[in-house]
Amino acid sequence: MKIIFLVLISIIFVSCTTTPTNENGLVVISQSEYERRIEPASKKVETYRGILNTLHLSATLINSQVIDAQILHQARIYQWNAEQVEAERAKMLEVATNQTQMFLSLYTPERKHDDLHKNKTLWKIFLDSQGRRYEGKAVKIKLLTNEIQAMYPEHTRFATPYLVTFPVSTKSIDGQPVKLTLTGTVSSVSLDF
Repeated sequence: MKIIFLVLISIIFVSCTTTPTNENGLVVISQSEYERRIEPASKKVETYRGILNTLHLSATLINSQVIDAQILHQARIYQWNAEQVEAERAKMLEVATNQTQMFLSLYTPERKHDDLHKNKTLWKIFLDSQGRRYEGKAVKIKLLTNEIQAMYPEHTRFATPYLVTFPVSTKSIDGQPVKLTLTGTVSSVSLDF
C-alpha cells in the first residue's frame, strides 16, 4: 500500500514539473525564473553626501546568459512563434558580436545631473575587463515604465533608463570579471560583475 501511495505521489510531482511553453509550443520562462537568471548579472549601488542621497544606480550586464533569458522571457510575454524567436536571437547575437550592452537605471535628486545620454554629460562610463578599459556611450530608453520593469525589475519610475554600449564583443567578456565605473563631479561608483 505504501509503495502504491509513493508511486502515485511521484507521478503527481513529475506531472507538475513540466517545462512551461507558450501558445505556440515554444519553451518559455516565467517572470520569477527570468529574474533568477538575470540576478547574477545585476548589481546596484547608492551614494550619499551626509544623509542626502546623491545617486542610485542599478545595472544589468547583458551577457550571453542574459540574452538567452531575455529571448525566452519575451517569447512568453509576446507569445512569439519559432520564427520570431530565431529572428530576435539572430538580431541580439549580431549586436553582441561587435559590442557589449548594459542596462542602467539612474536616479539623482538633481534632474540636471541625469544627463548620461548628452554629448556634454557630467559623467564618464567605463567597462574594465581583462586589463582593458572601454568607454561607453549611453542612449536614453524611451519605453513605458512597465515595459522596462518587465525586463529589468530593479528599475523604478523615479529613475531614468539607459542602454550603454561598449566597443567590445560580449563573447570576449563572458565568464570574465567585469567592472562598471560611473564617474563624474557628482559621484563616482563602481560595480563588479
